[in-house]
Formats: sequence, C-alpha cells, structure tokens
Amino acid sequence: MKNKQKYTPVRFSHLTSYSGVGAIVRGAEDKLMAVVDTRYWTDKNGKNATVEIPYVKRIIQALDLSKELRMPPVAQEGSKEIKGSYLPAVLFPTYTSCKKCGFLHPNPWKNQNKNLDEKVYCQSKGCDGLLTQVTWCCVSNEGYLDEVPWHTLCHQKSQIKCETDYSANYLKLTINASGRKIIKCTKCGSSGFYEKQKLGFINKPQPWIYEKAEAPEVNVVEVNDSAAYTPERVNALVIPPESRISKSTVVDRLYNNSIALRELEGIKAPLRRKSKLQALATEYRCKRKDIEEASKKIDSGYPIFDKVLTSGDLILDEYQAFLTPIESIRDDEDFITEHKTVEWKNLQNEINEDNLLALIQLVDTQIIAKRLREILVFKGFKRGHQVENEEQPLVLPDIVGESNWLPAIELFGEGVFFTIDENILLKWEQIPAVKERANEVSKRYEKSSLNLGDGVVVSPRFILLHTLAHLIMRELESVAGYPSASLSERIYHNRDHKMAGILIYTAVPDVVGSLGGIVESAQPKVFLKILNGAFKHAKWCSLDPVCTEHEGQGPAWLNRAACHGCVLVPETACEYGNVFLDRVFIKGDGNKIPDFLEFISECNNG
Repeated sequence: MKNKQKYTPVRFSHLTSYSGVGAIVRGAEDKLMAVVDTRYWTDKNGKNATVEIPYVKRIIQALDLSKELRMPPVAQEGSKEIKGSYLPAVLFPTYTSCKKCGFLHPNPWKNQNKNLDEKVYCQSKGCDGLLTQVTWCCVSNEGYLDEVPWHTLCHQKSQIKCETDYSANYLKLTINASGRKIIKCTKCGSSGFYEKQKLGFINKPQPWIYEKAEAPEVNVVEVNDSAAYTPERVNALVIPPESRISKSTVVDRLYNNSIALRELEGIKAPLRRKSKLQALATEYRCKRKDIEEASKKIDSGYPIFDKVLTSGDLILDEYQAFLTPIESIRDDEDFITEHKTVEWKNLQNEINEDNLLALIQLVDTQIIAKRLREILVFKGFKRGHQVENEEQPLVLPDIVGESNWLPAIELFGEGVFFTIDENILLKWEQIPAVKERANEVSKRYEKSSLNLGDGVVVSPRFILLHTLAHLIMRELESVAGYPSASLSERIYHNRDHKMAGILIYTAVPDVVGSLGGIVESAQPKVFLKILNGAFKHAKWCSLDPVCTEHEGQGPAWLNRAACHGCVLVPETACEYGNVFLDRVFIKGDGNKIPDFLEFISECNNG
C-alpha cells in the first residue's frame, strides 16, 4: 500500500557493491530490506528510468559486456511526494521475534495493519514485548534467497505430526541447556537447531519473486554473512580517445541520442531518412550535411573506430595512457595528467640523504592525475558457499538475463600515479627468498575459495606494489588528512609488459571532482616526504615482532607481515579484499630478504 512506503537515501557507489540488486540493506526506520532487480527500475509510466552513460565503448568492449551501461535513477523526497524515480525494495525478512518471550510473528506490520514506521508488539498471551526482525535467511548456491521455513526446521527430526498455522504464534526462538540456539514448538514440544543448518528445498528464488524454485542444498545463514550476498563489480578509467571527446558537438549530441540513432537505423526508405535527418538538423541548429557526417562517424565506430580490446588491454592501455603526455589538453576532458618526472629526478640535486636518494632512484616516472573519470559496473551477485572445482553462478542484475544494460555509475576525481624502476625490480625479483615467499602466498590463494578476478597474478612484484600502495594511503591519511576510506588503489603489474605502477586516487559522483588535496600531495617535494614516511612506517608495527614473524594472517592466510596496526586499510579502499600484503618485502627480514632501500643503494654502488 502506498501509505506504507518509506524511503531511504543511498550512495551511488553503494549501488554497485553491498547495496546493489539482491542485497539485504538496513533501510527506513531501521528495517531490513531486499533491493529489487533492475526490471523494476522504472518511472511512474513504467518506462526505464535509468540514463545511459556515454563514451564507455572501450570499457564495454574490454570487459566483454555487450551491454549498455546505465546510471540508476535519482529521486528527491519532497514534503508531499517523491520527485523522480526511486529504486524499490521489499521488507525482508518479514518474520519478527519478541524481545521478551522469543515467539515468532510472521509479518506483523501486515497482520496488525501497521505502517513500517510504527512499532509492533507481541500478541502472545500475557506479553507485550517489542517485535524486531529476525536476522536469519535461507540461501542457495544458485543465488536464491528466501525466508527461513521455521516450522520445518523445528519439526524435521520430530516424529510428531504438527501442522503449520500462520495465524498463530506458536514457534519460539530460545536457547537449550547446552547453550545452542534452537527453534521450539509450543504446540507439540518439538525443537530443532537453526544456526548453520542445511535444507533440501527453498520456496522462492528471491523475496520479491513469487515463483517456485528448486535447489539441492540450502543453507541457513545470518543476513550479514558473506554467503547471503557477494556483489561482483568491475571498474575502469576513461582514457583517450573517449576522454578527449569535445562535448556539445553535433556528433557528440547525436551519439548521446540513442532514440534518434535507433530511429535512423530502422529507416530504410531514402525520403523518410532524409526527412528525419532534416528534423535533427533543425533541432541541433546545424546543416543536414553535419548530421549525415556525424551519423557516418558513429556507424564507423566513433569514438574508438573498430579497435577490439580484451580485459588485459584495458589495464595495459590505462598504463600507457598515464605514460603518454597529452598535447593541447582542454579543461573539459576526462583524463588530464601533468608529468612531473623531470622535476622528481631533479630533487636528487637538492638532497644528500641516502634513503631519499634511493627513493628518487626507485620512482621511474611520477605523474599527477588532475582529473579522472572512473566507471563502476555492477555485473551481478552470488550467494551460498564456494564449492571446490565448481563455479558459483552469477545472478544478473535483472535476474532473468534478458536486459540489454547493466547498472553502472561514473565518478570523477584526481590522483597520483608513479612507476617503479624496472631494472631495480627485475634484480630484486630474482632473489630466491623473495620468490619463495611470494610462491607460498600464491599456492594458498590457489587452494582458497577466494576469487578476486582474472587479473590477479600473485608475484613478488604484485605483493610489493600492493603493500606499498596501502602504506601510501595510510600516510596520506595521517599527513594530508585524507581518510583512507575515501581513497582507492589501482595496481598495474605485469612482468612481461614491464608494467609496475601504482595509482592512488579519490573519486566522487560530482562532475567537479574532489577538492585538490591529492594534487597538492602529489607535488614532487611533498610526495617524496609521503613516500619516505610510508617506507619508515613499513619498518615497524605496534604488534611486532608477532606481525613480522607471522606465517599467515587474514583470509586464507594470504597476508604475511600485515595487520590492522600497520598495512590494512578500510575494505572500500582496497581492490583486493585486504590480502596479498607483506611488509617484509619492503623492510626485509634481516636475513635473506634485504631492506628494499638498502637494496637500491647496493644496486647503484654495484
């Protein structure tokens, strides 16, 4: 009912991660809700309310998406009504339990005819306790999500025949004599465990889809368990040539008018096509010839012109874009860099400290990214537990896989990019103890259930770069005042392509971007201090010597000398789930693995 609708603001960036389609989020009035799929992202007339993101053809090709990327709709809550289109969500779980007596109540808001912002109370005899949503749900590896069948769990090992009665409150959440959580039936006395229990069926595929579903194995988990929801998203930067597109030109306006393009494509009769071209020329205040030329450019592949890309090319192309100076750059471009390598190298003429000279030698190129445009694409989600040698199916944002678009957002920001001297890195990678230490982590990753993308190659180079990126983010937080949760990393690593670079950046939905703090910190003299601070902090952790000597930490033991006291950053800031980190690769182990800065000095002296 309309009067029972409540609205909750949500960040755009959260819609491509843990508040995406299928997620269980805490919404208005502290209620748990399930976000409904993209088929329902419509306006009041039932039309698609999303907006296509322009100039992302390279990203679509490289990620092998074959779908449009579209921004979620935006709405504002007025005094009387919502202006714009909102994203629907449904109450989930609908079961509640009484804080006093523990009795379960199925959807008391519906049964007691209450609005969601109203409190509901227990109606069991002699009790008036406050009802709160249960925090348990059923999930399957097929991506299904449904309510826990409490009656079945309670009676599945009982010999007593007890019928389900949705109109009565007779099931009770309690704890048995051994302290384990159980569901108990007050009608027949049966009881059963529910925590981490398995079932052989599920009633519905999703909370908002009233269809039959089949699943061979269903798990009862808490709503905040990773098995209940794991989003899958990818991100990429917009680089030349798409970042250099002149806005408001005829070809730009036609390219962004998908309706007009589809109409032109469908018109075969010459006279009708001529008439449509003339109508567009009148609308754009140009000549018909300009529309014809713009149409031909788009048909030829504008703005990329038939370049076929793979996901590997995506990273390599970004790396090359940073290294390539851009001539005659305009203020409205989406990829603006300023090369500072010469200024960086000249710092060695002003400095005598060995550590600082080693750092200057370590950095091969240093570039300020004054403007970046990042695209975050929500590909879908997974539920359940990873089974060995089996790939979990990805549930698409529209659930059924019939949509021709994916939800995505665009962010704007700035950052600092630098590369590591390849000759120094190659020599360091040859140290046997370094290779052996990295191989141990690589073998653990292969045996683990984690899947952090095809681009992850666990090597000495990658672990070194990733650890250094985290140390720099933490240093920026303490020196420049940037909260590390607002920062992001992008690690460029590939030995075959001689690729060893780090991008630390911040990005926000506002087209104006961020406030310039990263740009100031990226100036060579300032950045040298930050880099020096990062290397100093790598040498010591408040949990040393335990942290340094650890054989393995974190998920699947994929970290070595890395913990919350020294290297870890907020989950939102790390592209790899806060794993593949090891300070020993920077500070050395005092035995077979050298201090990295001392190693650079030895290379220079040798």
